[in-house]
Order: sequence, then structure tokens, then C-alpha cells
Amino acid sequence: MRVAFSSFAAATLALTACDPAGNGGTPSSVVAASAKTVDAAATSSAPDAFADAVSSAAPLSSASAHAETEPTALPAAHRGLWIWDFAKNAPSPERAAELAASFGVGRVFIKGNNGNMGDRWAANASAANLAPFLERGIEVWLFGYFYPPDVADQDGRKWGELDEQVEAAMRVASHPGVAGFVVDAEEEFKGHARDATLLCNKLRARLGAKKLAFTSYGWISRNSKFPFAELDRGCGDAFLPQVYYAFGWPGDVAGSLDRLDADLQALSLRAPIWPVQSNERAPSAARMNAFFARTGPNASIFYLHRDGTPQTAELAHVEFR
Repeated sequence: MRVAFSSFAAATLALTACDPAGNGGTPSSVVAASAKTVDAAATSSAPDAFADAVSSAAPLSSASAHAETEPTALPAAHRGLWIWDFAKNAPSPERAAELAASFGVGRVFIKGNNGNMGDRWAANASAANLAPFLERGIEVWLFGYFYPPDVADQDGRKWGELDEQVEAAMRVASHPGVAGFVVDAEEEFKGHARDATLLCNKLRARLGAKKLAFTSYGWISRNSKFPFAELDRGCGDAFLPQVYYAFGWPGDVAGSLDRLDADLQALSLRAPIWPVQSNERAPSAARMNAFFARTGPNASIFYLHRDGTPQTAELAHVEFR
């Protein structure tokens, strides 16, 4: 999940996700970005009726269809919440854990590395920062953004060899209590299937019994050069497609999930599907609940904002349980 978006086509916006530089984009830059959204139309009248209409649609078939073909046994299912950067774009670890528990969150995804960047993200996902969640019985996963070694990010910076990036990830993934690790791979991996395979193999060899999943585009058919199949084979304990309906995707919640469902069936991935929705543009709780009703108990929201923001206030009305 990138935090900064470089371009928009309001009716046909393709997904982008985490800030590849790990220190550039901020939530405020995203919220202020100029893109047509459908929030006002979707929430200005009868939000409960909207939620009922979407919730009554058939569940996302990919989520149930793949449940019987899980490559390994998965942890208990919980709706989750992503956490970007403690005490900067999110509350302190203790406050974040307190809020997550009060919302009924069962699983958190905490950023732990960005390429070969070590100290900043190792500190963010330190054992001390994970402890408040584990003490409250919340399942902890970590995630990191990765790059092929010969591909620069949008600012022209390269982020090290795969071995260096894996080593940075393992600084945090090895913490006791971490249930799994999520590879965030996006634009830079298009046309780099071999690197995707190598990355998964290297991480799998180091993670032991911990789970290994991947997250990327939730508009799959618009990203045909991305190595979904390779990541599915190597990092496929779960696939977490990022569905940015609140950024103006055609069809809003229902249309975006219908499209995802069709794309997943065409792709024939084997990984269980854990869809991710974004609350960066402050969709209503009714819309977020409608998303959860379609996507099941392992779906999640990107991400926990600071105290006092509309996004954090709205999470109190979301049905994580």
C-alpha cells in the first residue's frame, strides 16, 4: 500500500499502495490528493440501506472457493487493521493496541521493513512495540515493501539486493509472537517474475513455521504484467488484494468486489483471499461494514490513523467481530 499516489483517472483508478521510500508520503498527502470520490453520494442518504444492499449480495466467491486449498494450516481468522508508523501516522504502540482491542480487532499488520532500510522500521516493529498487542490477545503480522535489486523506485532510488532486503525483514519477523509476514510487492515487480520467486524462496527458508503472505493490486486485470502466479506459489499462505473503492473505483464497494471476484477466478490462484480496504479517504462505517460482509473474517482495513482523526473515530462503528 503506497501512501502517495502519483496519478489518478477518477473513473478507472488502478491501485497503488505503500510508500516505497518508506519516508516520503504521509496520510495527509493522500487525503488531500485530488481525485473524484463517491463517498458523498454513497453516504448522503440511507447509509444503512446501502450497507444492507451490498451485504445481501453473494459473498466474494474467491474467499470461500480457495479456503479448501490452503497450502498450509492458517491461524485463527480475524478481521484486521494495518498500522503504518507508530507515533507518527498512528498512535503510540500502547494506545494503538488499546484502540484495536476496543474496536474488536483480531489481527494487526505492522510495518517492519522497506527494502534494505534497517533501523527505522526495525524500531517501528520492535519486540517492545509488538508486546501491547500480544498481551491483549491480538494476532500480530508484520509487512514490508520490497524491490527487485536492479529496479529504482519512483524517486530513482534502489533498495539493495534481495538478500539485504530479506535480512532487514528478518530483524523483525523473527520476534517471538509474530504469526506471519506479508510481502508488499507492486509496480517495481512488474516484469520481474524471477525476482518474485527468489524473494519468496529466500523468505520462506528463513521464516520457519511462520506464515508468508503477499499483498498487491486489488484491480488485477489492470496489472497483467505483475507476477501474481509466482507470488501465489512462493508466498501464498494468503493473498491480500488492496481494494481502493473509496478512491473512485467504478461500482464502489459492490462493483469493486465483483471485479475482484471475476479477476481472481480468471487467475486461478491457490492462496486464501484476505481482501484489504482503505480508509484513507474516510469512507463511512456503513461502507466499510458492507465490504466486510462480502469479504469474510480475514479481511482488513488499511490503516489506523492518529487519535482525533475522522478515520479513527469511524473505526469504533466498524464490525471487526
